[in-house]
Amino acid sequence: MNAAPSPAVAPEIAVVNEDLGTDATSVVRALVARLHAAGRVTDEEALVEAVLARESVGSTALPGGIAIPHARSAAVTTPSVAAALLAEAISWPGGSDPVRLVLLIAAPGDDPQSYLGLLQKVAAACVKTAFVGDVAAASTPTQLADVLAAGAHLR
Repeated sequence: MNAAPSPAVAPEIAVVNEDLGTDATSVVRALVARLHAAGRVTDEEALVEAVLARESVGSTALPGGIAIPHARSAAVTTPSVAAALLAEAISWPGGSDPVRLVLLIAAPGDDPQSYLGLLQKVAAACVKTAFVGDVAAASTPTQLADVLAAGAHLR
């Protein structure tokens, strides 16, 4: 019997009010490390490089303090959204507002459909005021994962 696929977002890849660093690169590295620890990524450095390369093409910062760094990589085994609600907002390259919510999308290199689907769902949720408010009110990784899963239809 096959196990059900892992959900794209889960408490073990969500962070609330932890210090992940003071810049975008540090936060990306910390979230990729969580993905690796959860068994969703085989090569941390390969994914970090892919995310930072994508970020260099154009900022993924959105108005309102949200960043959605993303990449496809052969190092990704499970399409995932690693989420961080930072204790302190940080400056994000190319963004106008300090960023407090980071939603890192990682998808397998051979699966452009799941990648684009995750990106579209997350981006669509991030323009909804109620979703952003619910995310900001999350006080635990489980709450953050639940709000993200429900608000971005990732169940």
